[in-house]
Amino acid sequence: MGTALALLGLLLLAYRLTPRAAAWRRPVVTEPKKWPLVSIIVPARDEAANLPRLLGSLRSLDYPHTEILVVDDCSTDDTASVAEREGARLIRGRALPEKWRGKQWACWQGAYHARGDLFLFTDADTNHEPDSLKRAVQDLVGSGSAMLSALPFHEAKDLWERLLGPFHLLLLAMTAPFGRPREGRVFAIGQYLLMTRQAYRSLGGHSAVRNHAVEDLPLANLCLFQKQPYRLYPAQAGEAPLFRVRMYTSFGDFLAGWRRNFRAGFTETTPIAGLEMVLFAAAITGGGHFTATWMTALVMLATMVVFALRQRASGNFHVAGAVLAPLVLVVFCYVSILAFFDLVFRRKLAWKGRAYAVAARSV
Repeated sequence: MGTALALLGLLLLAYRLTPRAAAWRRPVVTEPKKWPLVSIIVPARDEAANLPRLLGSLRSLDYPHTEILVVDDCSTDDTASVAEREGARLIRGRALPEKWRGKQWACWQGAYHARGDLFLFTDADTNHEPDSLKRAVQDLVGSGSAMLSALPFHEAKDLWERLLGPFHLLLLAMTAPFGRPREGRVFAIGQYLLMTRQAYRSLGGHSAVRNHAVEDLPLANLCLFQKQPYRLYPAQAGEAPLFRVRMYTSFGDFLAGWRRNFRAGFTETTPIAGLEMVLFAAAITGGGHFTATWMTALVMLATMVVFALRQRASGNFHVAGAVLAPLVLVVFCYVSILAFFDLVFRRKLAWKGRAYAVAARSV
């Protein structure tokens, strides 16, 4: 029985991590005569260290028509002065209202001041490729989508980061980014959310998800709930990612950050994803057998190969991480358990010096 579950988990993992032509096709479009104005909105709280790199990459975009807005979310460091020095349009954020989360409030204020036909919400820890915005806008407009997100490329500089490729791939496998997005089964990341002004208004913007732990999955689910077309940017083989990211610089911050994200994911993802995680765990561990057989060993080896091959497109990950997938699974389960108990006991969520109460599901 364990071997059968492991084999099923392997097949499902390989399927989930493989782009399918029907959902991953890029529209054939010509370059527009006039590019729409894109307002790039950066919510920033204590991001003085990250802003120079981000804003440098945004200034290097080959897109001809942008405005860059940095919303200083009551920072205690030099975020505001750095943003102005780097040439961004600074929006000094107002005090956080009751029942709002900090990032949603900062994004909402940025959208209020934005002049663009399109809004790109991005985070201070990202680094954008020069041609990324042109590619994203052409895809959004050409496909007729209301909202678009993109898969990140993890820079993974330290050894502990480079060994966590399977961690990130398990997240992808559970959100099924390479299939057709549907409510409760969608990938979205707040580091890159591009949408039309009209769609933002019709969704209710960040106000509609103001009291959620994160904003990305709730917005994507809301978009699908309202029958508006949502899309994940279909990067082609050998093509540079739209953006690169280093979310956390220490293992402690990594655990805390994903604990928060997992907690939000539990309320925004179909319950079937939990059962699928059992299958993925079976594939990684060979079905949990204490005595290995040639079949369990073969399944475990094949699972490691899937991780090793697919993680190359997701970040600067070391092949040793695929070999150590059972240990990475322990980290994944540890974060999941902490997030689950946080949710069950309705513990306040602490992030960047603020504590928030629990919110319900968005749609």
